[in-house]
Amino acid sequence: MKKFKINLTAQYVILVCALLLVINVIFGAVMINISSNSMKTLINWHMLSVANTAAAQIDGDMLESISAEDVGTDEFKQIADTLSNILNVQQDSDIKYIYATKKEGDHFVFTVDPDPVAPGAYGEQVVYTPTQDKAWEGVAAVDQATFEDKWGRFYTAWSPVRNSSGKVIGLIGVDFFPEWYDEQVLKHTVLVIVFTSLSVIVGALIMLLQTGQLKRRIRTLNSELSLLSSDVEKLSYEISLGRGPEKAHGEIPSLNAGADNIEILGNKIRVMQKQLREYMEYLNERAYTDPMTGVGNKTAYLEYIKDITRQINEGVASFAVVVFDINSLKNTNDNYGHECGDRIICDAAACIKKVFEGNAIFRIGGDEFIAILGAITEEELKTKFVDLDAEVEDFNLNRKRYAMSLSFSRGGAIYHPGRDYDYKEVFKRADEAMYVNKSFYYRQLGHCDRFHQDLN
Repeated sequence: MKKFKINLTAQYVILVCALLLVINVIFGAVMINISSNSMKTLINWHMLSVANTAAAQIDGDMLESISAEDVGTDEFKQIADTLSNILNVQQDSDIKYIYATKKEGDHFVFTVDPDPVAPGAYGEQVVYTPTQDKAWEGVAAVDQATFEDKWGRFYTAWSPVRNSSGKVIGLIGVDFFPEWYDEQVLKHTVLVIVFTSLSVIVGALIMLLQTGQLKRRIRTLNSELSLLSSDVEKLSYEISLGRGPEKAHGEIPSLNAGADNIEILGNKIRVMQKQLREYMEYLNERAYTDPMTGVGNKTAYLEYIKDITRQINEGVASFAVVVFDINSLKNTNDNYGHECGDRIICDAAACIKKVFEGNAIFRIGGDEFIAILGAITEEELKTKFVDLDAEVEDFNLNRKRYAMSLSFSRGGAIYHPGRDYDYKEVFKRADEAMYVNKSFYYRQLGHCDRFHQDLN
């Protein structure tokens, strides 16, 4: 049975979607809580406004003077009519009862209740709520929980009534049905939930659309990378042909079903970067290295001279030039063939590299080499030549692969600031010293004719 495997890209998408969903749910819950509290505050403010309006329209001195014997009098009816009118005006909220109370001892009792069906009798005790004490201290307030009496279950707003001297002498109570209160909060909560859900759904749809576009872009990019990788593989193959059995490292991965697209694209890019880097290194090697001897070629030499010239112009140059020329190479080529001559050139390069290791060495012609050294004294340069003679002698005694002996002339010159104005002057002195050395070599052998052949 084939196992279903979710690739890494899909896992990222699912993780992001889940994270967005959680964030939206948390945000929605916070918004519901904030909006619910705000809605409750708004409803409480409305309830208080009704109670405060009633309390403001009641004559406090008249309410204070009413007793049980005053029930039914004009003063009693005036207060009752005021409360009834306020109740009738409030058509947008479910107000059930409105009435006036006063405090007797440690509890509150009804004084004026305009309800035509079942009014609270004068002096009848009102169900106690903590909000009553707060209102009696002069601060209008709304019960935070419902309280129940024989008329039903209500939220009640309490507002103080003051006499002409400013003393609180009674409270106006306004009863609201809890169904109305809870319905207002619920409507608002449902509205917030709906909008939050829509936000989650729209966010999910946008995420899916963006994911689809991302997948299409990845497919397009993969197609383009496949074409590019094909070219890179061809270059790598050509490199391997040029280097012999060595092959390019890494194969360009392909986009398989169920595989993670982003990871594969990343692998493709890394492999191609490695192959292109190898190719650039190979090109650089071919462009600046003499293939036969492994030292720098004439192109590398000319680039190096540019840097030397810059250092001279900036006043920071410190270098020496050594020129080498293989002796009797033309005679070797004529008598033993160019293959033997090439071996001599390679062996001469090996000796020079061993003695002048760490310095820039170039082959600028068939049998001509140049070494550019860093800061060095005349004595140190002479020591280098002694070491070179010893190395050549050791080679001829122990390592040579042909009948004749390896021999080459050399000459060096050190750059002197203030006296040498460019590289050519130092090179010219080194070249002249090399030919002096070559002339001495041939005079010792008595082969002046060969010296002139080398000059030519």
